[in-house]
Amino acid sequence: MRHLKSLPRGAVDCKGVCAVLAVALADLATGDEARFLPAYAIGPAVSTVRGTPRAVIGTGTIAALVAALLALSDGTLATHKGLSALAVIVLFTCFAAAVAKHRRGQETHLAATRRVAHAAQHAIAPPLPAAHGQVRMAASYASADPHARIGGDLCEVVPVKNGVRILIGDVQGKGLGTVALSTALLSAFRESAPSETRLETVGLRMSCALLRRPDEERFATLALVELTSQGHLTALNYGHPSPHVIKVDGAPLWADTAQSGLPLGLAALADGEPGRHSTTLRAGDRVLFHTDGLTEARDPDGRFYPLDERTATLRDAPLETCVERLRADILLHTASGLQGAHDDSALLLIEFDGPPAGNLPGPSRHPALDRAPDAPSVEELGCTVCAVTACPLRTTLEDRRPKSV
Repeated sequence: MRHLKSLPRGAVDCKGVCAVLAVALADLATGDEARFLPAYAIGPAVSTVRGTPRAVIGTGTIAALVAALLALSDGTLATHKGLSALAVIVLFTCFAAAVAKHRRGQETHLAATRRVAHAAQHAIAPPLPAAHGQVRMAASYASADPHARIGGDLCEVVPVKNGVRILIGDVQGKGLGTVALSTALLSAFRESAPSETRLETVGLRMSCALLRRPDEERFATLALVELTSQGHLTALNYGHPSPHVIKVDGAPLWADTAQSGLPLGLAALADGEPGRHSTTLRAGDRVLFHTDGLTEARDPDGRFYPLDERTATLRDAPLETCVERLRADILLHTASGLQGAHDDSALLLIEFDGPPAGNLPGPSRHPALDRAPDAPSVEELGCTVCAVTACPLRTTLEDRRPKSV
């Protein structure tokens, strides 16, 4: 082994050489009566698992030399038995080297594909900032596909003047098949959230983005939220689980709306108005946004995850620690069961730090959020150039507009 260390790095595979030495010891133990000369081909075979072609050839060379020395010691090297055994080792080494070369090529291609996939996923769903203005946040995402960082659940925070706008959503379906649609919805939110005055219009823009994909017969539930620097929280609910408000004193409060509204993509079934809820946060209040991968996670007995009983885990530690603890508790809850364990799940926990120092208390919301103006016209929404025909949103908007006398 000391001489093996002096060989150039990568010239041999250590595990393959160890396999050769193990065969040699067995050969010596049995004596001259039985030789296992062809068995030395196990060395290059073992090297194929992870060695380079160069290491496989080096290991095969050592195997052939050891076999030749043992055959020479008992006078069988020049016999048909000895020569055929060496030929088997040489041929097997060549075959193993070719296999190792192919494997290395596949590994290189796979590594490049993973780098591209990682870059694409990072571009689609970059990490959220730790804080913006008066809002601190921590997020966690678990995809139904164990090899993906993104899936059908959406989570995004966009800064706006005097606050932030938050998106949490869930596209119908699981895994990578929903990525294209979730990407379209994320893009629509990122484009409209910083510029649209009304939160409802942001939802309409996202509905348009979904309806412009006629090949996707899917729908999406989501909650759109605006939180101002004064703590005014407005939530629009499109068939999504309500946010969970945890007051600074630990008291839980579900931000339930009078009606949850229909998911995006189902506007043709009924009135597409979302549910609406407003509340005011105090300094230290926290809000948990989540998808149904949390509340629908079930244990082996079919019991859903008891979020109401886990409120304390969201209050008594830093945000990142609370999110990690909640994620671990979900895994523990579903560890022995299959139900709910293979669904996308997004978690976002925020904390309001209180109004900025020096600001007088009072309303600082966008004026449009304090009233219910008419819906945007079809021209404002771009319906006059949209390629979608028989759009249920356009019909709804036209019906809401006041009729001219």
